Amino acid sequence: MNSQRNGLVKKMARIPMIFWGILAASILFGSLQDKFFLWMNVENILRNTAILLIVSIGMTMAILSGKIDLSVGGTMTFAGMASAVFLKQFADPAASHVAAALLLAVVAGAAVGAVNGYFIGVKKYDNWLISFATMSITFGLAQVVTGGNIISGFNKSVRFLGDGKIGAVSVLLIVAAVLVGVMWYALRNTRFGMHIYAVGDSEQCAELSGVWVGKVNFQIYLLSGIFAGISGFLLLSKTNSMGPIAAEGYEFNAIAATIVGGTSFDGGKGGLGGTIFGALFIAVVKNGLQLIGFSVYLQQTCVGVCILAIILIDVLGSHVKRKKRMRRQYKDA
Repeated sequence: MNSQRNGLVKKMARIPMIFWGILAASILFGSLQDKFFLWMNVENILRNTAILLIVSIGMTMAILSGKIDLSVGGTMTFAGMASAVFLKQFADPAASHVAAALLLAVVAGAAVGAVNGYFIGVKKYDNWLISFATMSITFGLAQVVTGGNIISGFNKSVRFLGDGKIGAVSVLLIVAAVLVGVMWYALRNTRFGMHIYAVGDSEQCAELSGVWVGKVNFQIYLLSGIFAGISGFLLLSKTNSMGPIAAEGYEFNAIAATIVGGTSFDGGKGGLGGTIFGALFIAVVKNGLQLIGFSVYLQQTCVGVCILAIILIDVLGSHVKRKKRMRRQYKDA
């Protein structure tokens, strides 16, 4: 009996802290607001998670490599705004126009990612400063493109990817699942993925091992820009509008989703599996706080407090486990 109990305790200890955070938040908000567990609301949480998760793919790769990409929110906004301006030229955009607009968003994101990749990966400039600069530039360009106005009111073709369904399943969830699945496989089973982890562990050791570090870093930021561009278009499609600050804050939510999901700021540890839980946690908390009537400012404060609490509990748990391992080694010696 005791052995079974100990086995159960060990299995539960392996479950990431973020899972318990999602469960606790769901139970709390479900008890405070009956609408929380309605399917319509659950689906809304999943769709919000999907967009954050897609932009967090690039952030996860950047943090795995020991760097960061502060520009993703600005890139999302700029790419989405470019697509919105293009689509507004047509009274009733067809599927071909939507495809062209999506391609435009991808190209815009790739352009920003290439700039980041060149200066950070090739020229080896500071990743914080360069990505902060491109964040400011992209938000500024989004303002310039429309003069600070919001563009809205698109037809069903434009809204299909963000708001449509195939059967009972949201198209947005399918898109997110495919993109995350492909990149999860790439990170775990390809040379490119192994090189990202190697660079995150130690750029110097990776270079001595034959890894072209500059090229890897360039590819990371290029992909991050592309995923941000896709996310910008999906945000436009989901909300049926795009403003000059529409994706403001996504960069910090993407960082939070990645870090809370277990990817270390030191680089080389973590992955997309944890980021999925991190993005879901943020979406659950934001949705729950919105349902019980918290203002946007209080929501951000509470999300920050919850993230800090989970990180502290996880760090303390890791510290306790480390001490137990050291005690066992001491006893065995």
